[in-house]
Amino acid sequence: MTRTRRAQPLALLALLTFTACSTARMPAPPDTIQALTSGPPPIAVAHYNPEPFTIWSGQSRVRGAALGLMFGAIGGAVEGGLQLAEAKEAGAKFISASQLTDPTPHVEQRFLYAWQRELNLSGFSTPRLISSDSTSTLQTQFGSGYVIDFKTQKWSLEPVSSGGLSSGPNAYRPTYAGRARLVRLENQTIVWEGTCAYEKDQTLTPTLMPADLTGEDGGSVVKAAMQTLGETCADYLWRQFFGRESGPDVPSTIVTNANP
Repeated sequence: MTRTRRAQPLALLALLTFTACSTARMPAPPDTIQALTSGPPPIAVAHYNPEPFTIWSGQSRVRGAALGLMFGAIGGAVEGGLQLAEAKEAGAKFISASQLTDPTPHVEQRFLYAWQRELNLSGFSTPRLISSDSTSTLQTQFGSGYVIDFKTQKWSLEPVSSGGLSSGPNAYRPTYAGRARLVRLENQTIVWEGTCAYEKDQTLTPTLMPADLTGEDGGSVVKAAMQTLGETCADYLWRQFFGRESGPDVPSTIVTNANP
């Protein structure tokens, strides 16, 4: 009897925890959808500069071991900072060589195409690059109505473990994380938020070889992989907004060359 009584609060706590963790994937409230479709208010579109693109080497670091021995946890933190700086530098060099661009505009375009069609909306203002994603900044920039915004929270190339004795990886896979929100400007309220995240252990894209990371081919393989993740993210955000298990029915526009 005692076990049963103890189990009930634990079950309730687990349910509340699951509900809290699932908030970002809840569909848009019905009254919001009704407001958007019946005499629709102005709807602005915004996006932001992405987080830095990173390429992680994945190679074992003698430096990290030495710092750890000398300084313990602080040494590990220093090494982590150094690796992040190197990953950002490698990412910046790849972008310079290949002209790789942030997937956000593609996510935005694909999502809005399907979203507009589903809600039977007539059109949107030209998307604007905004310096801050705070709701007060959005209200200052756009005034009244709604803003739907998009942001790349992570985009990187990360090593895939080969399981061998090599000091470095022989394959990589892109990762991507993005976010979309619908903001009601009058009271600066986020009425819906959706997220997507694709890590290196997922197989939506093929593995990349070290030669693909030089940018010498215009980054065509990396661009196609990032666009695959962007399209997948846009469709997933659409399903989150409407609470659907499938859709939208939008053809793929994956690029297959270096200079689309």
